[in-house]
Amino acid sequence: MPRILPRLLKKLKNSHIPETFDCFSLDKHRFRGKSLWKPLPPNPFPSFKPSDHGQSILLTPGNPITSSRDYVRRKSLPPRVYIPENAQKRKKKNAYEVYDKPRRMTDGERDWWASPYLRMLSTPLRKCLQTQQLLPSAFLIRLGVFQAPSSQPLRLFSPSSPPEALLLPDGLEHSKFKGRRSGKAGYVLCWKDAVEHLRVSGAYKRIAFNSRIPSVLLDQIRHLLRLRVLQELQLVTDALRFRPRTLVIKDRPLVRRLTRAEWHELKATGIMPATITEHAMAVIVVPPLNRHPVTKERPKGIMSSLPPPEDPEDSNLSRKFERPSLPLCTLHLIHPIPETHKIENKGLPEDISFSYHHARSRVPLYNGVTLFPDPTQRAALLDLLRSILAIERKARARNQRRTMAPKEEDSTGVDNRASHAFLLYSDAHTALTADMAGVGLALWRIPMFEGMGWESKLQGDVEGVAREASEKGGSEFNVEDSFGSPWVKRYKYRSMFGDERYRVRV
Repeated sequence: MPRILPRLLKKLKNSHIPETFDCFSLDKHRFRGKSLWKPLPPNPFPSFKPSDHGQSILLTPGNPITSSRDYVRRKSLPPRVYIPENAQKRKKKNAYEVYDKPRRMTDGERDWWASPYLRMLSTPLRKCLQTQQLLPSAFLIRLGVFQAPSSQPLRLFSPSSPPEALLLPDGLEHSKFKGRRSGKAGYVLCWKDAVEHLRVSGAYKRIAFNSRIPSVLLDQIRHLLRLRVLQELQLVTDALRFRPRTLVIKDRPLVRRLTRAEWHELKATGIMPATITEHAMAVIVVPPLNRHPVTKERPKGIMSSLPPPEDPEDSNLSRKFERPSLPLCTLHLIHPIPETHKIENKGLPEDISFSYHHARSRVPLYNGVTLFPDPTQRAALLDLLRSILAIERKARARNQRRTMAPKEEDSTGVDNRASHAFLLYSDAHTALTADMAGVGLALWRIPMFEGMGWESKLQGDVEGVAREASEKGGSEFNVEDSFGSPWVKRYKYRSMFGDERYRVRV
C-alpha cells in the first residue's frame, strides 16, 4: 500500500481534468438491446402422440419436453437507421447475436421513423393517474417521486411517518443530457389542466401517500419541454458535423430559411407556398433578439435545466405599449382545398378526401416569441438554427467545388432574400443524417401542454373546485359532477381495503 499511494498521487496530479463534460462520453456505456431470437426447429409444432414416436418422446433428440427452450418464440431486435460497416465483423457478446444480426431499416420503415406523429404513437403505453387511460408515453408527462429537503435528521423519521416527498417532472430531457432520476413515478396527460386537476383530486397520493405537488410544477414542465427542443437541435448539430459527404444533397436540406416572397405568400393566403414539398415538418418564426435597453447587449443563449434567472432591471423598465400575443401554433395546408369542398365560415367538411386529414398535409407554424418567451432560450434556439444552416452551407459549397457545378443565378425578379422563418424537413433521406423527427415531436408537445389538440374542454375553474373540495373535506367530492366532463374521474375509495364493501373475502 505505501508503494501504490505515491504513484497514484503522481498520476492524479499529472492527469488532465476536462473543462466541459462531453455528453457523448456515456455512449460506450449505453446498454444495447440484447437479442434472444434464434431460428426454431424444423418442426415448430411437434406431435405428442405415442404412435408418431418409435421410442419414448423423452429419448428423442430435440424433443419439446427436455429442450423446451428451443421452441420458445422471441422477437428480434428492431432495425436501425444506420449500421456501421464493421457491425458484421465485431465480436459477438453472446450466442444469440450470431442468429439475430443487425438489420438496417428499409425505405418504408425509415419514412415511418421520420414522421414525428407516428413516432409519438409508437412510444410505450402508460396509464394516466387522473383519467386511468392507456396512452402512448409521448402524450403523457412523467412525474417522479423525490425526497424533499428537510432540516430534521433521518433518525427522527419512521416507515409510518417518512419524510415529505415531491412530485417533479422526470425524464423530459434527452437521455444523452440527463437520465431519469426517480424509479418510482406516475404519468399524467400532457395538458396543464390535467395537471391542475391531478393536484385538486389528490390522485397522485396513490404513488406515495406522503407526496405533494409544488406550486411551480407547471412552470418547471414548460421550461423542460422547451429545453428538450434545444437538446434535440443540439443533437442534430452534432450529427451534421460527422455526416458522410455522400449524404450532402442540395435538394434535401434539413433546415432552410423561407424567402421573403414565400413568407409574404404564406401570410396572405394561409397556405404553404408551392415551393414547399410534402416533406416539410414545421415552420418556426424566430426574429433576431433586441438589445437590452440598459446594458445595450443582446441576450446570450442558455441551455440549463435550472429556471432562468430573473433580471431585476426588467421590472423597473416601463414599456410604452404591449403588443398582442401571437398564437403559439397554427396549422397550414400544403395544398389548397378544391372549390367544391369549400364551405363558408366552416372547417373541413366530413366528406373531404382523407389526404387533407393526413398529418403531412398540414404543416404547423410556431411563433418563436410565444413558443420561447424567455430571451435566453430563444437566443439559444436562434443560435442552433443558424449553426445548422452554416454547417449545411459549408457542406454544399464543398460538394459544389468537388463536382465543379456552376452556381445557379436567379433571374425571375422574386424577392429571394431570407426571412425570419425557418423551415424544417423530415423524410426518409434526412433520417440517415439526423433525427429531425425528434425535434418535431418535442415542438408539438409544447402546444399540446398548453391545451392544443385536446377535444374535450373542461368547464369551470380549478380554484372553485379546490374551495368546494376543502368545504366538503374531500370525502364525497366528485370532479366529474363539478366540471361536467366525463374524461376525469375521482374515485371515492382508492384502496380495496379502505371500505368494507371493497374488502377481499377469503
